[in-house]
Amino acid sequence: MLTENGITLDLDAVREVFTKADLITIGFAGFPERLLIDPRTLPDEGPLVAIVAPVASVQERYLWLGKHRPNFPAPEGFSFFVWPNSVRWLRDSGALDSLRDRLAQVSHESDTALENAIERLALCEQEAVHEAITGAEGWVTVWQSPHSRHPG
Repeated sequence: MLTENGITLDLDAVREVFTKADLITIGFAGFPERLLIDPRTLPDEGPLVAIVAPVASVQERYLWLGKHRPNFPAPEGFSFFVWPNSVRWLRDSGALDSLRDRLAQVSHESDTALENAIERLALCEQEAVHEAITGAEGWVTVWQSPHSRHPG
């Protein structure tokens, strides 16, 4: 399937990851925050849905996970991918349906946490776009405001 920016995406493969993986981390091209989902449960502990900072390696993510989920063993399967489109398209494409279903089967709170995380990520994306357009630190604009032009 061609996506909103022309990149081919296999939504069936994405859904399979969402259905089977022990730990899922999704990166986004336009901003650094990651969506981390650990759907595993224990009798007294439900799934984890969190927005996390990027790490340099899988080992660092395992260390982070051990610190935040100390009662769980290391996950058997770890999936990381960069979502090549907007957060809105992730939400509206149906790609998250299998993950929503998986979380809802074990915890209504986790399903709600996923929706809240998607909304927060959409705001992160919106802020990153605004920063790119206005030339905030770390960004260079193609167009300059008439007020920022210097006489040549």
